[in-house]
Amino acid sequence: WLEKLKGSLKSPTTYQRPSTPSYMVLGHKYPYGVDYGNYMHRVAEDIGSAPSLSMLWRCSKHPFRSLYTYCQGQAYIGLFRLQGPYTSKSCWHVFDNELWEVCLDRGWAENFGLASITGLSLIMNLAVCGLEAAFSLVTLRPPRLFGRYG
Repeated sequence: WLEKLKGSLKSPTTYQRPSTPSYMVLGHKYPYGVDYGNYMHRVAEDIGSAPSLSMLWRCSKHPFRSLYTYCQGQAYIGLFRLQGPYTSKSCWHVFDNELWEVCLDRGWAENFGLASITGLSLIMNLAVCGLEAAFSLVTLRPPRLFGRYG
């Protein structure tokens, strides 16, 4: 909100905002409830502080820890201070060490379950990207891979 008030938000040129926000609680049990993690990621994308997987891999002293903490962790505030208007160099240490330990403290069973779900999601996404690429070759249309992110 502060970035919007300062007028420093960049408007995406290709992204069309959906008619209903994507961060609402699944099932719409409460019309006012939002999914905190999803909401934090949408706001971070709007102000340019959402890290990409490639940025985490390139810029971290411990790339595997960073990727694991990002993919298996929560919407930790330090994650959104790694880049963007509120960058803090101390957040790299917190993210690579302290938040990594928080993820490990869940135990092997929960971490195995979360890693399995993430792996399955990765396989499904790669399969859909492959299908869309094949479809675009047959129909001679450009693929819309990652259409939301331009």
